[in-house]
Amino acid sequence: MSYPADKTPLHETTGVRIAVVVVLLVTLAYSLLIAQQILLWVFLVVGAVSLWFAARLVVAMEQIARHLGRLADAESEDRNSAKNRE
Repeated sequence: MSYPADKTPLHETTGVRIAVVVVLLVTLAYSLLIAQQILLWVFLVVGAVSLWFAARLVVAMEQIARHLGRLADAESEDRNSAKNRE
């Protein structure tokens, strides 16, 4: 499996968006033409939207943790440099 070179999260790539749209359109056609129930498709859409928000939450939490780590590193370097000056 190859990863994008620009470190874009998987849920934000164009290929994943196209795949999700295609799957939702196919399931919409199935729900309307074969099962004749739109409720099945509504559940699938709610599930897809929930997964998308969950992926966004995970990426946001990772970014927060990364930035907090950088802040902690900068603060510890400041403390070390202040101790070395004394």
